[in-house]
Amino acid sequence: MYVRAFPDQRGKWQISNLGGTFPEWSRDGRELFFRTLDNLLMVTGYTAKGDSFVADKPRLWSTKKLADFGLLVPSYDLAPDGRRIVALMPAETPREEESRNHVIFLENFFDELRRRAPAGGKN
Repeated sequence: MYVRAFPDQRGKWQISNLGGTFPEWSRDGRELFFRTLDNLLMVTGYTAKGDSFVADKPRLWSTKKLADFGLLVPSYDLAPDGRRIVALMPAETPREEESRNHVIFLENFFDELRRRAPAGGKN
């Protein structure tokens, strides 16, 4: 992953050699957050002065994986204070439930609702 100056396209500086998606500058402008290709959140500090940009080595922000919605939907956003994030996380299920899938179809929902909670509040 690289950063570039805008609108000047002359310089480009490498941030990650393992790729990354959904880069986001911190609100205070001191760090750059991004999601790795294996859905971890990384952060790197940097200094920018004139035409110079120097990024620190990226570090893991959290060991918890983010939900994977592909390359079209971000799964995190930074809080204004830059110390917290809101993130979509994969559901945690016990190991024995992982292979079990089921779907519940509820037919005639409104009929059942009227039967259980009739108008006027009388059962």
